[in-house]
Amino acid sequence: AVVSTQSTGEQMLLDMAPIHERVLGEIEEVQSFEDGIKRPYFHVKELERVQLKNWKNYLDHVMAKKNNAKTVTLFERCLIACALYESFWIKYAEFMREIDVEETSKIYRRACMTHLPKKPQVHLNWAAFEEQRGQVAVAREALAHIDTNMPGLIAVILRRAGLERRCGNKQQGADILKAAVEASRGSTRDFWTLKYLNYTQFVLDQPHLGQELLEAEVEASQNSMRLYAKLLDMQNYKAQNNVDVTTAVTIFQKALESKLSAEEKAVFSHRRLTFLEEHSDSIEAIIIAYEDHVKNWKPAEKKRIEPMKDNNKKMGGNNKMGGGGRNYGGNYNNKQHYGGHSQGGGGYHGGYNQHQQQWYPQQQQNYNRSY
Repeated sequence: AVVSTQSTGEQMLLDMAPIHERVLGEIEEVQSFEDGIKRPYFHVKELERVQLKNWKNYLDHVMAKKNNAKTVTLFERCLIACALYESFWIKYAEFMREIDVEETSKIYRRACMTHLPKKPQVHLNWAAFEEQRGQVAVAREALAHIDTNMPGLIAVILRRAGLERRCGNKQQGADILKAAVEASRGSTRDFWTLKYLNYTQFVLDQPHLGQELLEAEVEASQNSMRLYAKLLDMQNYKAQNNVDVTTAVTIFQKALESKLSAEEKAVFSHRRLTFLEEHSDSIEAIIIAYEDHVKNWKPAEKKRIEPMKDNNKKMGGNNKMGGGGRNYGGNYNNKQHYGGHSQGGGGYHGGYNQHQQQWYPQQQQNYNRSY
């Protein structure tokens, strides 16, 4: 009986040996990552960059093994120490999305409602995820939450308007954009004015709704080149194939008599020439505009062009300014010029990390270049 018991024990050890070796191998694989975890507990103090990199590499390593249970366990460990880092929450949600959509929604909710109430990226991702699976009410909740905690973020307001548009609530989308106009000042107000006008023009197909607002903004702010240009574009949109030359020339004249800089006025003068060449039935009007341009705006135009020439030479470019009529005169029918409509504003995954300046109104200068 003693021999039998000893033999059984030895056999059990032999049977367990492969498992023991496998476990030792797994421990050895992750030992360097475990040694790199210096703060496994939560603290409001930021983690060192090397700690964050260690957690990322550890997660990537475990995820590559395709063991979902171990991956979830590691994510939960990680999010104790890294609870305030939205990149880890987003990584967790994207991992879980392929496994369980309901659990993914819970992860986003934990992140946004508890740990990251003022982080726009994770809220935008959550809203996109919920909208994609048809949970529009939850998507609205996510966007309303970040809009309450961080009001005025450009990407959030655009997403809210886009969500309503995609749901068929076009007027509600317009109301959101108009509220953004009323709540903003300065260049940000110009930005939202153009967004609202584009929406009423191309989504509602009711440009008259924004006409009075635009004219009031032009009168109130006589130094916004974009608003004057948009006024011209709206006039052309309204007229379509029967361009009202008289009204357009009046708008050009308003711009030339405004508080715009001389260089900006030169742009409008050149554009007026191109417009009259294309649409005016009066050669006298064209000659008058040309003479006015040469007399009053040509020096300013040269002042604007010369730095471009110098910069082009420094960069070794072959572009000549002789074709500049297309830039200054513009394509009057091109809706993309000076605040034209763009379809990219409301997509599900708009490349948020690539354009983080859109989150904050005070950092939306790069947006202005599109107008």
